[in-house]
Amino acid sequence: MGEGDAVTSRVERLLLLATPMAAMATVALGLRIGAGNTVRAAVVSGAPASGAGTGLAWQIVAFDETHGFREPAPLSELDVVAREGDREARWHGATSEDGAVEMLLPFASPAVHLEVRAGNTLLAVGDATPPPPLPRDPPASSWASFSRREGDIALDLAVLGQRVATGFPASLWVRATDAVTHAPLAGVIVEPERDTSFLPAASQVTTDARGWAHVVATPVGHAVGVVLHAKTESGHTGVWAGGLYVSPGAAQLALNERVAPGQEPVIDVVVPTLRTTAYLEVDDARGRAWATAVPVKGGAGEMPRATVHVPPLAPGLYWAVEAGDPSGASELGPGSIARPFFVAASDEAALAFGTDPETCAPPADPRDTGRVVSACLALAAATPVPRWTALEGFSMQHARDAAKKARGLTLALWAILLAVLLETLLLLKASASSRARLRAAEKEGGEGSGRLVGRGWTVGIALLVAMMGFALMAAFLARVG
Repeated sequence: MGEGDAVTSRVERLLLLATPMAAMATVALGLRIGAGNTVRAAVVSGAPASGAGTGLAWQIVAFDETHGFREPAPLSELDVVAREGDREARWHGATSEDGAVEMLLPFASPAVHLEVRAGNTLLAVGDATPPPPLPRDPPASSWASFSRREGDIALDLAVLGQRVATGFPASLWVRATDAVTHAPLAGVIVEPERDTSFLPAASQVTTDARGWAHVVATPVGHAVGVVLHAKTESGHTGVWAGGLYVSPGAAQLALNERVAPGQEPVIDVVVPTLRTTAYLEVDDARGRAWATAVPVKGGAGEMPRATVHVPPLAPGLYWAVEAGDPSGASELGPGSIARPFFVAASDEAALAFGTDPETCAPPADPRDTGRVVSACLALAAATPVPRWTALEGFSMQHARDAAKKARGLTLALWAILLAVLLETLLLLKASASSRARLRAAEKEGGEGSGRLVGRGWTVGIALLVAMMGFALMAAFLARVG
């Protein structure tokens, strides 16, 4: 064998060793190119437009997704471009620590095109999905359930907002009627029992000409029982015993029962927990009128609080709903609270929006109209506004990841194929060179035949082992892809 053949043989052996390493490096590069990174995208939740004339009050929540698990992504800036035909609206804001933000778009129809960005990062883009059939649950009974009601005087209890927040004064309206004729009873003395979980502000109240009495009491704890005793000067009595629906961790909402059209409703929010954000929205019977995620802060020894100014609303009946998380108001679940209010030019005009015709009828004495408005609101039960996913950016991000993964997998498989071909050529060439040398040795010494056969088997086995390794790697990549 000449010097040139020796150099060629060494180069071939080096290539035989380097080819698998080069293939593995290329496979690693392909897998890195196709590797899934953390995906950041936004989900837009749609809600029906209200009759307030404020537009679409929709919610955006930004998430980071890693290996199928999502967690909120707080963002310091978020930009939205919305288009409805030739009309365009832009919105800019920041999310809460939950990655959620409320936006208001000046459109009446949900058929809008949305583009959501955080800086230069596209979080979601596309046409909003039309709302599916979303029947709104009918309001539950406004009357508190009771375990015992007896006597000549029948008592009924209505709670403003149908639920109470522990530690904050609650507004309760008691109606006294004759147990037989069901006629309203005036002048009935109602005495609420004081208990460790129920602290009334007054020891007794008296019903008005329409049979209504107002009880202000502070519930304490999460299981609040109420016992009311009723009596008249003529000796008639009655007892009502039941419980209040307590919403754990709910805030206190303070607002006027009636706001004039053109004025901004002002809502004071007091949070009894350590959370730093209150999710507040205003709903009506048709949909969502307005919403915000407002920071709440408190000084030393004070509960976190905030004062919120709502844009002017069209005349009607509304509910202010507060929750401790972005989705709490969508189900009126634990931790949420609701307070009804009217937007009307006068108390008489407000009564026309009431939900109970008998209770909301104008009184004979106009001086009692404000009191009737309060009782009318106590019977206005809130129902959650249905929501749907109008747009989500994960489908777009997943499609990008799938394309990137396909490119990386293609690169890795091509690297394996080329390595297989190169390794095969090198082994076949090495085998041919070995056979030539053995034949030459056979001519000289006559003992090369057996060595030739053995060398052929060795090369064949080496070739099969190399092919099996590359095939195994290709199968693994195909499975992972």
